[in-house]
Formats: sequence, structure tokens, C-alpha cells
Amino acid sequence: METMTTSVNKEYALRFLGVALLFAGFAGWFLYDGAIGYPERNAAVAPVAEALAARDLTPADWVNTAKTGTAPLTEAFRKAGLEPPAKIADTFTSWVRAEDPRAHRTEEARQTLLRPVYGEEDIRAQFVSAVVALLAALGLLVLVALRFLTRHTLDDAALTVSTPLGTRRYPLTSLERVDDTQWEKRGILKATFAEGTVTLDVWHHAGMRPLGNALRERLPHA
Repeated sequence: METMTTSVNKEYALRFLGVALLFAGFAGWFLYDGAIGYPERNAAVAPVAEALAARDLTPADWVNTAKTGTAPLTEAFRKAGLEPPAKIADTFTSWVRAEDPRAHRTEEARQTLLRPVYGEEDIRAQFVSAVVALLAALGLLVLVALRFLTRHTLDDAALTVSTPLGTRRYPLTSLERVDDTQWEKRGILKATFAEGTVTLDVWHHAGMRPLGNALRERLPHA
């Protein structure tokens, strides 16, 4: 028998590396928002919001478009070169639509305007999301690395599986059973030896198909 050796499936590796890169991008995005984007937005909005809070208007007044077609809240922020924070506008609008008593209280308008657009909880959430996304990216990289460093070699005497944790040799004389029920549809085959079971998967490794077929010929199928 000609010696057969597997290598990592390039399509599998590229797909997982692409997803890892996407997660890394998300991590950078979250980190930027938490460290720079959100604080800068708070700093830009604060002086405008403080000036508006000094005016004797209710939440309903701030989002009323009846007079000019544009809500005073929108006009005030746009005059300052900013878009009105969606969190403030949405809060006021929701109170008006729900006929909430807070929609007609100037103190509620002041408190909402003076509250930072992004609070400590929001900023902390961005950092947590960055860590989670980065861990996901690293996990995928480790998984691909493990597949890359794993080799299956079949010769006349044995199936040898080499991984970062070591090398195990499975003599063909100890092959007991070959489970190929998922081989045709999913490319997964389980070969049971006296020393243990080896799972072969064509999605993870190139060159696995001929190697698996060679094992199938050694024993009747499961």
C-alpha cells in the first residue's frame, strides 16, 4: 500500500480564519467605542444638553413637531453641529406615545438631558464585548492550529495519528470495526482499534477520503 498522509483542509482553514478575523474586527470596534467613541460622544453632547436642561421645557415640548415640523430637541442639537442623541429623543417620544405623566414634567426632561448618553454600564459592556469577541477569535485560531498540526498517516502496518500532544500508532492488525454510516453523506468515519477509536473527517483534513476508503476495505462496514 502506498503511504497516505493528510493535511489541513484549506477551505476549512480559510473559513475559520475568516470568522476569526471578523471576531477580531468586532473586538477592535467594541474596544474603540468603550475607550474613545463613547467618551467622546458624551463630551460633545454634555455642554449642549446642559444648556437645554436650563430651559423650562417638558419632554413633550422637546419632541413636538407641530410648530416648525422639526422637534426643538433636533433643532437645538443640529445648531450645535450634532445629531440629537437617539437615547434622549427615543425616551421622550416613548413617554409621549404611552401618555406617561413624565412627558409633561420639566424635571424629568432636565434629568434625562443631564444624564450621560453612554453611562458606565454602557462603556463597561463594550469592554466585556471586546474581551468575548477576542476570546472567540483566539479560540478559532487555536482550533485551526490544532487541525493544522494534526496528521494522519496510513501505511501497510498501521494508522499513525500525530497531534501537538503526541503521536499514537494504531496497528492495522488490531482494527476491529469501521463505522462508515456517515461517510458518504458527511465524510465522517470511525475506525475502532484495540488501542482506541479514531474519527476521520474529510472537512477538517485534505487527503482523508482515500485514507478512509483504504480503511473501509480492511473490514466489513459497521
